[in-house]
Amino acid sequence: MSTVLKAAAAYLVILFAMRLIGRRTASQQAPFDTVVLFLFGGMTTAAILGEDRSFTAAMTGIFTVGLMHVIVSWLKLRSVLIERIVDGTPIVVFDEGRWSEDAMRKLRMQEADIRTAMRQQGMIDEGDMRYAIIERDGTISIIPKAEK
Repeated sequence: MSTVLKAAAAYLVILFAMRLIGRRTASQQAPFDTVVLFLFGGMTTAAILGEDRSFTAAMTGIFTVGLMHVIVSWLKLRSVLIERIVDGTPIVVFDEGRWSEDAMRKLRMQEADIRTAMRQQGMIDEGDMRYAIIERDGTISIIPKAEK
């Protein structure tokens, strides 16, 4: 039972930590971001299993984390509040020529990140951009100004 409780607690701690880290997709991550994710995995394994390195303890931990994921997914379907807590909401960081510095600071994103996404989506001039939105999964959506 100890492994189950540790695994459930570890799942919730990792969920919270990932929300704190912010929304960066794999393509936006620096190599160190990937190292941090691996460190999370290693530390979580050590916390869940402790001294018990048995196959049974490992499988119990894996099953519990999987079950926690299914439960959280089910709760997200039933509650908009849980969905917003777990996945967040889209955030507008550029609106009709104005940068939202507060939102960008909270997301730990820079204008350069948005300009990169803008160029990747075929726009060169910032003046062609109407909105830039950081989606729930960390991707950047660029909405162009309507052509006249």
